[in-house]
Parts: sequence; structure tokens; C-alpha cells
Amino acid sequence: MEAPEDLFRNVIEEFIPFNKHLGFKLKDVKEDFASLLIPFREEMIGDPRRRSIHGGVIATAMDTVGGAAGITTFTSFDDTLSTIDLRIDYLRYGQHKDIICEGHIIKSGKRVIFTRMIAYHVDDPDTLIAEGRGVYSVIRADLNEDD
Repeated sequence: MEAPEDLFRNVIEEFIPFNKHLGFKLKDVKEDFASLLIPFREEMIGDPRRRSIHGGVIATAMDTVGGAAGITTFTSFDDTLSTIDLRIDYLRYGQHKDIICEGHIIKSGKRVIFTRMIAYHVDDPDTLIAEGRGVYSVIRADLNEDD
């Protein structure tokens, strides 16, 4: 059987076609936390004058990393997760270099998970590009309908 981190990496990098297309790489995963790398590619540019990364790429990565953090709370292989709400505040533009996104669990309930996500350039972790909040619906296989 695959180690949990290898399983997460496989899901994030290979199983989800859009993530694979964007080239996302799982950096770290542990209880209530996940981080991923957005490797810069020219195709990700949203503003050619500035050569800045399209905000949609950052939003996708933040939703992905928030969901990945949520998945760390799973107690069964049959648990499922889906995005209810996603809010991204863009604080500065993503330059033409690699970006890290981190997702942290704020609260994990029986049916809803709340996360906080941040994005920054690999070489400047103290300067945020964006921050966000994600709300995810979780269906836990081990809960009865009455729970």
C-alpha cells in the first residue's frame, strides 16, 4: 500500500488532470496542512506587459491546497470533499517565478471544513502574493445520517 504522502502526491499531481496540466507539485502534507509548488511557465502569464501569473492559476492552486489540507482530516478512504466557497484576496501580482501555496485547517467539523491559504514567491516567503479562505463540504463515510 502507498504511503499517505505518496498517495496525496499522486492525487494532486497525476489524478486531477487540471492540476497535472498546470504542473502543480505537492511540497508537504501533514495533519491539517498542505503546501504545493506552482512552477512558473510562460503559459501561465495573465498580463504580458508585466509577465505576471494569471490570478486564476493562483486561485486554482489555493483551492487545491485548501482541499488537500482538508483531506488530511479524512478517516476513511470513502470520505469525500467539495468546495462550497472560496475567497481570494490578491495582495500583489505573481511575478514570473515559482510560487508556493500553503493551506491550513482553521476548523474541521463533521460536515464542513474551514481553511486559510496563502501564496508567496519561493524566494520571498515573508511577502504574500495572495491570501484566501476556503470552505469545504465533507462527507464522512463513518457518520450516520442522523449525526
